[in-house]
Amino acid sequence: MPMTSLAVYQLIALCDAAAHHAPTLPFTVDQAHEVMRIHVACRAKHCPRKAAARQVLIDSGRMVPSPSKPH
Repeated sequence: MPMTSLAVYQLIALCDAAAHHAPTLPFTVDQAHEVMRIHVACRAKHCPRKAAARQVLIDSGRMVPSPSKPH
């Protein structure tokens, strides 16, 4: 398995509290997609980084949040 696999990034995201901090600069759409993949196990309401990525995708029209499911 290559060292850049998604599982490695997910493990880092789960173990490193700093990996959940909100970004200092807004994400690009591509960066937001990557953050959403890495933080797939996080809930946006508990992970500022995923929340920022989610908002970029919503603002860009790439994601439409479900009104019936929590984030």
